[in-house]
Amino acid sequence: MHEQVGLAIPRTAAAQLRAARPVPLAQLAPGDLVFFRIRSKHVNHVGVYTGDGHFVHAPHAGRAVTYADLSSGYYARHLASAGRFW
Repeated sequence: MHEQVGLAIPRTAAAQLRAARPVPLAQLAPGDLVFFRIRSKHVNHVGVYTGDGHFVHAPHAGRAVTYADLSSGYYARHLASAGRFW
């Protein structure tokens, strides 16, 4: 889908972080990627910011995509950075 609009987005969260243009968390816009460190010192999880402090992500392989709050304790503690491809 991204290729249809000329975007090449890497597969892994770490590669996406390296390829994305950094965005300050205070300037997040819908469509930006939010990166997390979950039980690791390296970025290993990514979500898509939807606005109003929320994002969508796939919590585990085989589980449905869910809607979550960036300010919730768990995700707030693991949030590493944000990036933009558009």
